[in-house]
Amino acid sequence: MKAEVFLVTCALCFLYFFGTACGIKCWVCRSDADPRCVDPFDNTTIPIFDCDTMKLPQYPGLKATMCRKIRQKDQMASVIESVSDGVYGNWRFIRTCAFLGTPGEGTGNENHCTMRTGTYNVYFETCTCNSKDGCNGAVSLRMSCATLLLTLLLIFKIKFLQSG
Repeated sequence: MKAEVFLVTCALCFLYFFGTACGIKCWVCRSDADPRCVDPFDNTTIPIFDCDTMKLPQYPGLKATMCRKIRQKDQMASVIESVSDGVYGNWRFIRTCAFLGTPGEGTGNENHCTMRTGTYNVYFETCTCNSKDGCNGAVSLRMSCATLLLTLLLIFKIKFLQSG
């Protein structure tokens, strides 16, 4: 019985450390280049991206630890477009890996997004998260690992109670 407990403990530790050692994976796309990137986002049409492979030349040792979604609308361009072709400004969506910042844009609440209007009336909505892979528009792969871990614990507990 002790050997089984040891084996299950080792397996669970391996799963835990393997899951936490992996970098975050995010959706990476721009709606101005790929119309599949707009909201509502269909994450089955674009592959998820491993942020460990993305590097910033200006910050050579920095790793991406979060995902970010930016919604942007150029109000000034909207006025020009509306005059020229009857289109009132389009929203642009940018999904990417995030290197700097904090989840929830400093609030700690990933459901909080920062909204700003910048120079030339460019409107930005920025959402940053790190709770799960693909949190900028996808289903969690880490949640699957957590579900597996809980299932193994439940099976082990049931087996242990039946044998005792």
